[in-house]
Amino acid sequence: MDVSSVGHTTANALHGLKKAEKQLTDTAQNVAAGSLDPKDAVSLSEAANAVKANAAVVKTDGEMTKSLLDIVS
Repeated sequence: MDVSSVGHTTANALHGLKKAEKQLTDTAQNVAAGSLDPKDAVSLSEAANAVKANAAVVKTDGEMTKSLLDIVS
């Protein structure tokens, strides 16, 4: 999906999802390399929460757009 084709709110949420994906990838590499640092567990939890929050923003933005279109039509 091209970010320029979506609304500002959704674009911000997609940016947040990409950032969370990078955090997950980086932390997964640390764990796979044998890291036992507790910060990695915290990082995984933070990234999971970021994914949930940003996905909720995308969903809510879509629902709001649908509602507005229903009102206009």
